[in-house]
Amino acid sequence: MKQDGKQAMESTDSPLMQHLSALIRETGPLTFARFMELALYYDEYGYYMTGGGSARTTSPIGGEGSDFFTAPCLSPVLAKCLVRQLAEIDERLGHPRVFHLVEMGPGEGTLLRDMLQECQEQQASLLPRLTCILVERSPVFRRRQQETLAAWKEQGEKIRWVDDLQAISDGSLTGTLLSNELVDAFPVHRVRMGQDGLRELYVTSRDHTLQERWAEPSTPELSSFLSDLGVELPVGFTTEISLEAVKWIKRVARVLDRGVVITIDYGHTARDYFAPERKNGTLMGYYRHTVSTNPYFRVGEQDLTAHVNFSSLARTGEQVGLTTTGLTNLQHFLMSLGIDELVRECDQESATVRAAARLLRPHGMGTTFKVLMQHKGLVVPTLRGLRHRPFFDSVLVGAG
Repeated sequence: MKQDGKQAMESTDSPLMQHLSALIRETGPLTFARFMELALYYDEYGYYMTGGGSARTTSPIGGEGSDFFTAPCLSPVLAKCLVRQLAEIDERLGHPRVFHLVEMGPGEGTLLRDMLQECQEQQASLLPRLTCILVERSPVFRRRQQETLAAWKEQGEKIRWVDDLQAISDGSLTGTLLSNELVDAFPVHRVRMGQDGLRELYVTSRDHTLQERWAEPSTPELSSFLSDLGVELPVGFTTEISLEAVKWIKRVARVLDRGVVITIDYGHTARDYFAPERKNGTLMGYYRHTVSTNPYFRVGEQDLTAHVNFSSLARTGEQVGLTTTGLTNLQHFLMSLGIDELVRECDQESATVRAAARLLRPHGMGTTFKVLMQHKGLVVPTLRGLRHRPFFDSVLVGAG
């Protein structure tokens, strides 16, 4: 492997670090994507597989001692708006006998719990036709979801769990596939444009200390990813490429027969993703609500994320049968679905109103979070959640 520089990173001699060091000695340097996969999803010590680290006694999501907040843990208002959107999708589908609601990466199960509650109160005709499938690979989070949803299971609601979308038969779903802050946690390859072409970041180890090395890309798919989006990186530009997100949206398209895919996450179109102000990439770590740019501290104990490239999801989707319905931000999505009506009667000093304000904040979650909607097996729908859009459809095409 030709090297063009390396950087040592401080680390600890944890069980996960011992495993990483042994793996590197056995197989050689790891791509950053492989390192991130192990840091987050290694069976025994990965961040998500242990619920935020083996020593943690509290959830990493929301509340005291957590690492980050998600929209569902702030307020049920997101669930209320999503149920309004589900009802419209149900109508477009002709009120099928079975409406599949698939949540991928469901966290603590809070969002689905609140959506079921809202269906019971406002969409009584939809609730008995719902079949809910939660896609969750972490045994820790699956147990928490089962606890959160236990009362609904006891009432006879159809809820089941699968480890992966591959456990679902191709073309078997009619309804909605939903994810909220899932794709940002997929492992990413880190690349940099050098004087002699594209380079990829590898992680190696010496004396239980992780080191970075830049070398030739591990796969031609990385260069193809950029060229397919019409991206030419300037020399010195560092960024992330999620090949896993490409594989994921292809699997989503395979299992869906008719319906809508809703992807909520923080990210950008390609034009913004590769803008000069992101010349160092978007990778971040989260530990106790502290942001870090060093992925090698607290390996297995801090969350690692990278912003989502929505142009890539839309473009890949179009290639495998998903038509792009539209892209908006969370603020406009919630406003289009009547969040103002939902909070109008509330005490304006209440937690519900404060949470709604946080979700709508122009320079916070409201504009950082995007909502991509894609459909299959339907005449091009005009969906209420996309009624107000701050983007032209053309911005999804590429970076040019």
